[in-house]
Order: sequence, then structure tokens, then C-alpha cells
Amino acid sequence: MSEKRNELFNLTQRAQKMELINEEIALDIYIEIFENYTPKISKTYESAIRLLEKRGRFPEALDICERAIKLINEDQVSGILSKFETIRERLLKKMGPETVAEKPKQKKPIKLIIGLILVVAVAIAVCELSRPYDDLDVNLDGKESLPGGSALSGNNDAETNDPEFPITESMIAVAVAETLKNHDAVDVAITPQDNTIGIGILVSPGTDVKRSQALAEITLKALGGAASATYKELDTPNGDNLGGLYDYYELVISVGTGSEEDEIVAKGTKNKTSTAIYWH
Repeated sequence: MSEKRNELFNLTQRAQKMELINEEIALDIYIEIFENYTPKISKTYESAIRLLEKRGRFPEALDICERAIKLINEDQVSGILSKFETIRERLLKKMGPETVAEKPKQKKPIKLIIGLILVVAVAIAVCELSRPYDDLDVNLDGKESLPGGSALSGNNDAETNDPEFPITESMIAVAVAETLKNHDAVDVAITPQDNTIGIGILVSPGTDVKRSQALAEITLKALGGAASATYKELDTPNGDNLGGLYDYYELVISVGTGSEEDEIVAKGTKNKTSTAIYWH
């Protein structure tokens, strides 16, 4: 694989996984992809169009749609032409007659730092999952309306402070590896944002609610165990106790088998003062 193709592959994988955690970051990555590369997978075009359309950025979405149609006609992308033609018609209708005549405006170049995972978030976390990409979406925007508590955080001012026990990449790697030992766990994304942790787990078809919840708890105990090994002040997980780490972090969890809302099997939240996950 050439260096450029390898970069495109890594960016695409990162964009897909970031949709599990934060759609705004994922969209920035997609925009970087289309500014610098020509993706050969139609799903990349569909994902970027969907995220742009959802935010009312119809000219940008139309521009990517037109690129997909052109490349499919040239046999450079193996997609369904009629699907993108339908998307184009929908976007044109949403833009209205005045906007349709205008040439879609290009977004100014955005260089995303590829290593950015710890995000200085806006308000963290509605657990209402918007339509995910290929896999899952844990949307962490709008913390105050999280189910399972009137406000997930009892002290809003504390949310702007750095976490007392920061989560490291090595802790995340331990938790991901432990979860993926299970044959029905396909992929895992763990992203801390301020004092909240987003957990996204892709599971194999046929995985039921209880098993999905169990896989989430496996992930959380592994992460809590890795944290307690680093920070001696934290209790280690045991029994039903997920570990002392979650006295300092709030949780937003999504487990599912695919991209549609009805493919999301389990959604959960937990605030710092709760002793258990609120599944809903």
C-alpha cells in the first residue's frame, strides 16, 4: 500500500471511529479527507454527506455528492449511482431555488491534528443517539439533559477542570484488548472528554441486550483496573463495583451491531454519584 493510500486508510478509519464519540470531530476528519484525497469507497462519501446534511451544510454536501456521481460514472468508485442521484435531488430541494443556482461554497481548509483524541468539549452529552455511521454513535453534546439524573454533573464549574486522574492511552489499550478477547465484540472506542468518558462498542449480529451490557461492564472494569494500577488512590473493580475511577468520571455508553437506530442494542449513562449504570 502506498504512503498516500495508507494515510487515506488511517484517516478513514479514524473518522469512522470518531463518529462513535463526537460527530463534529468526525466531520472535520472527513472534510480533511476530501480536501486532500479521492476516496474510492462510496461509504466515505455517504458518511460525509450525511453529517453535513444533518447540520444544514447543504452546498458542501452537494459538492461531495456531485464528486461521487462523477467518480461512479468514471468507474473510479464502486457505488450505486441512483442512490447518489436521489441524495442530490433531496439536497437540491432542501437548498431551494435561490441557493441551487449558486456554486457550492468550499469550506476553508481545516488541518486536524491526527493525534487529537482528548477534546476540549462544549457541554458534554445528550445520550440521544443520532444516526451513527457504519457502526455506532455516542454523541456527547449537551450534558444537562442526560437520562438517569437531572444533571449528570452536580458541579458545573468542576467540569472545566482537568480530570484528577487522567486516562492514558495505555489504559485505553488495556481495556480495548480485554474487551476484544470476547468473540462477539467487534470493535471498541473509548474517548475521555473532560470529566466524561464515551464508550462505543460494536458487537456481532445476534448479541442481545444483556450480553451487550455485560460487554460494556467488561470494558469499564478493564479500564477501571488499569487506572487503579496506575493510581493507587483508586479502588480496583470487584464484583458489581466498576472501580474507583468512575467516582471521578461520568459515562455515556452505546453498544450496537450497526448503523441504524434499531441496531443499537444498549445505551447507558452513569453519573459520578451513582453506584450503577442507568440502562435505557
